[in-house]
Amino acid sequence: MSRPFPSPRLTGLCLIVASVLLQIGYLVTPWESEATTLGYHTALREHETQAQIAAVFLHFGWVVWAPAAFGVVALLSPRGGWLLKIAGILAIVGTVSLPGMLVTDFYDLALAQELPPGTAVEVSDKASEFPLLAVFQIPAVVGAILGTTLLFFALWRARVVATWVPFVVLGGNVVTFSLPLSLTSFAIGGGLVTIGGIVAGIRILGVDSGDVRGTGDRLPAEAPAPAAA
Repeated sequence: MSRPFPSPRLTGLCLIVASVLLQIGYLVTPWESEATTLGYHTALREHETQAQIAAVFLHFGWVVWAPAAFGVVALLSPRGGWLLKIAGILAIVGTVSLPGMLVTDFYDLALAQELPPGTAVEVSDKASEFPLLAVFQIPAVVGAILGTTLLFFALWRARVVATWVPFVVLGGNVVTFSLPLSLTSFAIGGGLVTIGGIVAGIRILGVDSGDVRGTGDRLPAEAPAPAAA
């Protein structure tokens, strides 16, 4: 049987690298002191270099997540069932869409630097009011967050990772997005997601050695397909 592409080794490596890059991006981000456009612009203006570095780490974090998502689908297909299909579609759409949206950080930084605060806020808020913006944002954000979380559950369902891994990832995302957006919420929540991603990546890397579960059984992607009735 031919090896899937991306290979388990590349998939695991991408998952580990993506998890680390995203967490670095979250920790480097100059978080605003108040959840307003003015607070956001102030944080960008006062930490120009830091804001750019954070955007680059977050961009490449999601870029590297895309081949990891493809790799998980390839590893578990065709035995992943409905969960893998839903998770794969959401994750792939999200991870290939979200990186491009981070370019707006540079535009907001330019607005904050070059325009009076009131005018910069007015222009930025106006951009967010266009109704078709949701066509870009919703699939990107929902796909990236929900889709990747469901991929961890698909890995658990296939017995590639332990039971606690997807629930740690889920808990991390709940912490991150249920609390006010801040360094604290992303340090804690993002840290939990990073732990889950690194552990899952290491387990997927073990596919090349023949078994990542310690059971002696072959992985779903390696097992022979059942004979047709």
